[in-house]
Amino acid sequence: MATINPRHVAWVKSTAKTANEKNMTDADVKTEATNWAVLGNLNSGDIEALCFLVMMQASKSSQEDLKAIMAKVKAINNQKQELRDMQSKMREEQQSMRSAMLDSFKLLRNKTIALQNHQNPDTVKFIRSGIVRKQLSKTDIGAMIEQTKNDLNSMNEMRELDQTRMQMYMDRRDKAIEALSNFMKKFSDSQENIIKNLK
Repeated sequence: MATINPRHVAWVKSTAKTANEKNMTDADVKTEATNWAVLGNLNSGDIEALCFLVMMQASKSSQEDLKAIMAKVKAINNQKQELRDMQSKMREEQQSMRSAMLDSFKLLRNKTIALQNHQNPDTVKFIRSGIVRKQLSKTDIGAMIEQTKNDLNSMNEMRELDQTRMQMYMDRRDKAIEALSNFMKKFSDSQENIIKNLK
């Protein structure tokens, strides 16, 4: 390809996105490139180059998606550990729990809600209830323990969904890398044939 213009770049990006979403094979990408090339008056070498660029972009996108989902799974695991720690602390201190524990519970609860809403839990601010020194009732403590159980169950469900997505992104990335490898082999074979013909 002599030059790549913004139209080519836009087509490569949109086709790479479609390739990832629809799990397209390298043959599907080549068909798309051939159909698009008819409009752009491109030769077969240019079509191969476009296919290679699409698969590179698809691989890069899959890698970025994979990194994002891995970070989310890590955040969920951290939140689950905090919930477990809070739950055991509440059970240990049931007789002497004060409002400070309630404030910690509220902070943890708000972080969990943020994570469930696909927000960064680290942005949640700590807010004190005030200087109340009374002990919490067994009903309050029981409700808090039950809420942490529910939050843990919710986090488990989120983690399972994200692990499924992570596997899907890994499969996409592997497929794109395999297609890239196939294109590189084709280029290498073509190069060898040209060199043989020149000798």
